[in-house]
Amino acid sequence: MKKILILTFLASSLFLSGQQNSYQQALAQLEAGNYVDAFSSFQTAGEVFLTEQKIDLYSYCHLQMGKCHLAQGELMAAQKHLKSTLKYVREEIPDAAPLQVEGYLLLAETQLKLGRTDLALETLNKAEALLPAQDNLLAAECYNDLGVAHWNAQNHSVAIAYHEKALAIRKTLLPTNAPPIAHSYLNIGLIYLNRDFLQAVINFNNALNIYRTVHGPTHPQVALCYSNLAFANSSQGNFSDALRYIDQTMDIWNQTFADDHPNKAYTFSNKGRILEAQGDLDQALLAQQEALQIYHRLYGQKHPEIANTYYLLGSVLLKKNEYQSALEHFQKSIYANLYDQDFEGLYDLPQLGNYYDGNILLTSLQSKAQTLEAFHFGKTLSLNDLEASLATYQLADDLIAKLRQMRLNESDKLRIGTIAADIYSNAIRIGHYLSDKTFRKQHFANIAFGFCERSKSAVLLEAIGDTKAKSFAGIPDAIIQKEDSLQNIMAAIEQQLASKPKEPRLTTLKNELFEAQRAHNLFIQKLESDFPRYYELKYQPVDFDLSNLQAQLSPTTVLLSYYVSEDRVYIFEVSNEKIKVHAKALPDDFISTVSAYRNGMRYQLAEAFQPAASALYDLLIPDVKAKKLIIIPHGILGTVPFESFIIENENAEAPHYLIEDLEVSYDYAAQLFLSKASKASSTQGIFLAAPVSFDYPEMSLNELPASENEVKEIKYLFLGSSDKPTVWLNSSATESKLKNKDLSSYRYLHFATHGVVNPRQPALSRIFLSPDDQEDGNLYTGEIYSLDIGADLVTLSACETGLGKLQKGEGIIGLSRSLMYAGAKNLMVSLWQVADASTARLMIDFYRQHLHHSGNKTYADDLRNAKLKMLQSENYNQPYYWAPFILIGR
Repeated sequence: MKKILILTFLASSLFLSGQQNSYQQALAQLEAGNYVDAFSSFQTAGEVFLTEQKIDLYSYCHLQMGKCHLAQGELMAAQKHLKSTLKYVREEIPDAAPLQVEGYLLLAETQLKLGRTDLALETLNKAEALLPAQDNLLAAECYNDLGVAHWNAQNHSVAIAYHEKALAIRKTLLPTNAPPIAHSYLNIGLIYLNRDFLQAVINFNNALNIYRTVHGPTHPQVALCYSNLAFANSSQGNFSDALRYIDQTMDIWNQTFADDHPNKAYTFSNKGRILEAQGDLDQALLAQQEALQIYHRLYGQKHPEIANTYYLLGSVLLKKNEYQSALEHFQKSIYANLYDQDFEGLYDLPQLGNYYDGNILLTSLQSKAQTLEAFHFGKTLSLNDLEASLATYQLADDLIAKLRQMRLNESDKLRIGTIAADIYSNAIRIGHYLSDKTFRKQHFANIAFGFCERSKSAVLLEAIGDTKAKSFAGIPDAIIQKEDSLQNIMAAIEQQLASKPKEPRLTTLKNELFEAQRAHNLFIQKLESDFPRYYELKYQPVDFDLSNLQAQLSPTTVLLSYYVSEDRVYIFEVSNEKIKVHAKALPDDFISTVSAYRNGMRYQLAEAFQPAASALYDLLIPDVKAKKLIIIPHGILGTVPFESFIIENENAEAPHYLIEDLEVSYDYAAQLFLSKASKASSTQGIFLAAPVSFDYPEMSLNELPASENEVKEIKYLFLGSSDKPTVWLNSSATESKLKNKDLSSYRYLHFATHGVVNPRQPALSRIFLSPDDQEDGNLYTGEIYSLDIGADLVTLSACETGLGKLQKGEGIIGLSRSLMYAGAKNLMVSLWQVADASTARLMIDFYRQHLHHSGNKTYADDLRNAKLKMLQSENYNQPYYWAPFILIGR
């Protein structure tokens, strides 16, 4: 949802000496919002300055004339005027960096309003590079505008950092009621609008109080506050207050602008949104049509605001069940967003390229696909409509990949996964329906599986792909090490911020993070410019080939990939010959059944565990002819060990578990599983670490005496092999030594220690090592990301190391994910707290099985045999002891 954003510009103090009356008058007129008169006054003043050979002041006046064009909505005139002025400045006074910055900032605002966020960011990057200082008011303006552009590009984390930096500078250098401070409040409020209503309203009111105090009640900037307060109230269902704010906004625009203006159109559109949310669809249509007419008169046929208004009209029509008309408007929305493409029929799909606003385009494509499905079931019953819907979702999925690549921060990349989740769910449903109702069963099953696959670990796959791109592009190690250093700095600061420090430390850390992120972004821009091959590899699309996956599956292996929607669970059964889709209704008690399964197992409550284990087996395991299952879970299923599902429960004392029939392993995505098909790691040796005792004042951690025996026994097992052991015990197992150790040379890494997962703050998830005078012993997730691991297997013999934050559209984010990124090919982790004695026994038996198995066996088979041995024992036969550890990989 787009909102009006403030971009403001300051006259540098060097321009304020020797001003003539017309110049002073122009500044006052501009400040008061009298743009026509201000343009004339700046023009007069500029002519005087030119005769006096005051080229800097003459140029500044012409920049302000461009700003007057901009304020009146005369975007093409503004762009032309600003470009010619900037050319003049570069040629006549090339050393006047502040003037160039001012010009670039105004040009970027014009580009934003023309819908060219991409060009605006390029222009603003030029301005930032020219800043003579990074802590003055000009820098604050530049940061403010970068925040606006990044917000427009959906880089919310980057945007808020820029706005907070701008606000901090302005508060330091300006009086309390200075309008630029209000500009920052307004922009920060917009970023909070969809995630923290209270913070948004606080910031809007802070801005409104300043504007009314300084400018009076009818200034254009007051109108912007009213417009955003209308959004805030509408989001909370306060429609009468929202409409009141909209009316106040329009009153100011009518006083300020006699003719058509984008702000008037925008306000009509906002009114339409509020009326739609209120349920008054007919009036909503009228308001959006009024907005569309103004936009057409201002911009012609193609502009992102025109695309957005067509989308909003289509949304209302869809709610009125006017499918044909809704479809027409969504199609017009799509093509109004494209510079150089037009459509002939409603079922046409565009080429993805040369679009104004990718986020609006994504929404339009999604809505078109939904309408085609509704059209089928509500009117036509034509399968062609469903096939067209699925094709539209495929195009939307391609766009999602492009948009994700443009996000700068991981949190923003993850956020797009949340948006994509609805697209994937709908596409899987339609793909399954077409597979069931047509003769092209395999074709549509393949398409549905592709959507299921792309709903998992997309950000992790992209990060791993980026690392490979750097390697293949031949980037020197020294440059990669520089980026690693920048990433380490950011990770360390983010980890400290996640612990919620108090002032003044909080402000210090935010400033440090801002500078580190800024340096990293500039570094990446230069890297992409200096190494075109890296840029090409980084942004090339990655297609998933089902046939390649099937070629990696033996005749006795089946891959089961899951997708859990709101009302169904889809199970994709992939063998080396075919793919089959199972769709089952999701029981109302599904979440509680999963909880009963986990908690019953953890607390050894057979009356809770056994019914749940049987129910989950019946729901999730199809009748497959296989000896091995590869599980690709989705959502909450990532917290569940499938091996302890109960097949038969006739004997409550000795139920028949899935592990007794099948070998089971896991992975985050089929693409990740496929990437491990290459030859095993060429490294050798096993590295074993066990701190044993833990002295952490802030946490009570039990000693793990059995872990010492565990590590020693494993060491002895490996002494007779080609993989020689390296052992760190007790105080020698320090974090600082580990970070300086060349871990890339080991085939196996084994950590016998405590681990803690923080689902709310994944950056605080960690494993514990011994502290020393250099490090505190907490090896956090962000620090694991920066390790260089070449191991074929990494084992975390610690509690809950396989868990983390469930991120919609991505999966579990925690310690295991960071290890995979750092280079681990296979992982062994746990899904709940485990006893150290039983863990030690399982680990020793696992390595014994591994060292003595035949060449065609896998880690998963070794782990299964170790678990079966425990299942047959007297003391450790309950799933609590053997089920928590799972193998992620092969």
